[in-house]
Amino acid sequence: MRNKIKNIGIIALAVISITSCQKESFTTTASDGNYENGYFITNEGNFGTGNGSISFISNEGDVENDVFSQINSFILGDVVQSMNIINDKGYIIVNNSSKIEVTSIDSMNSITTIQGLISPRYIVKVSDEKAYVSDWGINGVHVIDLNSNTIITTITTGTGPEEIAISNGQAYVCNVGGWGLDNTISVIDIESDLVSSTIEVGDKPNSCVVDVNGDVWILTGGYTEYDANWNIISETAGVLAKINSYTNTIDVSYNFEVGNHPEDLVINSNGDKLYFSDGSWSKSVFEFNITASSLPTEAIINRSFYDLAYNNGYIFGSDAVDYVQNGWSYQYNESGILIDSMQVGIIPGGYCFN
Repeated sequence: MRNKIKNIGIIALAVISITSCQKESFTTTASDGNYENGYFITNEGNFGTGNGSISFISNEGDVENDVFSQINSFILGDVVQSMNIINDKGYIIVNNSSKIEVTSIDSMNSITTIQGLISPRYIVKVSDEKAYVSDWGINGVHVIDLNSNTIITTITTGTGPEEIAISNGQAYVCNVGGWGLDNTISVIDIESDLVSSTIEVGDKPNSCVVDVNGDVWILTGGYTEYDANWNIISETAGVLAKINSYTNTIDVSYNFEVGNHPEDLVINSNGDKLYFSDGSWSKSVFEFNITASSLPTEAIINRSFYDLAYNNGYIFGSDAVDYVQNGWSYQYNESGILIDSMQVGIIPGGYCFN
C-alpha cells in the first residue's frame, strides 16, 4: 500500500504482452534456503486479504515465490510495504498488519515480530544500534533498538512520513502528506533523535537518494485538488531538488510539467546518475546526471512501472498488471534494453538487494 495506493482503484487496462525471456512463476529453484545470492521483491497482496508475500530471485534469474510462508508456519500479513537488510537480518514492513517481521537473511526463518506500529512504511539503519521506521499512523518515525528489536522512542515529523535518506549524521524524511498534503523534509539529528530543521521542497515529496557528494536529492510528485465530481480544481508541479547536507539548504531545483507526477527516485552505484518515472497517466523512465542543468526530455524506458529500483548496473521495474493476478518484474541495462522478466507475487511494490 505504498503511497501507491494511488493506484488502488486504478485498474490496468490490459495485461502487457511479455517477451520471450519470461521465467515461470511458483517454482522453488532458488538455492535451497540460502537467500544471500540474489534479491527480494515485496508483493503487497490484495488490501485486506492478508496475502502479501516475498519473492526471491537468484543471481541466475531463478524465481521462488512466497518464500516467507514456505519457510515459516504462518503467512506474512496484509500489505507487505517494503523490506531492508540490516545487520544480516531482513526487516519486512507489513503496513496494514501494523508490524515488522524480522528474519534471518540466509534462511528467511522468523526471528521476531516488532509490534506497536500503526501504518509503517520504510525502515533504514541509522547506526549500529538503531534504525528509523516511518509511520503514517503517528506522523513520525519510530526509533528501533536493533539489539532488542523493540521501539525505544518516537520522533514527530511532518504529515505522512515516507522514504528516509541518511547523510552526514542526519536523516532526511520525506513528508508526502499521507492522504492529504505536505511539502516538507524533516531533518533529524541521528545522535540526539531530534528534528533539527524542516525544509520546504515542493508538494508531496515521495522519494530521496544521496549522491556521491553527500547531497540529498528529493523528488516531489506535485498535488492535484479535485471538486466533488472529480474535476481538477488546481495542480502544482512536481520538483527535483538537491539539498546540501552540510548547510541543509536547497542548492538547485527543477520543476516538472504541471499535470505530471514524477515518482520513484533511485540512483546508480556510482552516485552520479538519477533515475525516476515521470508522466501523467502513462509514465516513462528518465535518466538525470547530477551535473545536468535541466531535466531530461528523452526517456530511456518507455513504460510505466509500479515501482522502480537500481542495483549493480541494472534498472528494475515492477508491473502490478490488474492488481489482482500475479505481477511481473523486469530487468534492464542502463541503456534501457530489456534483459529479463520474471513473474512474481500480487502487486509487486518494492525491491530489496543483498
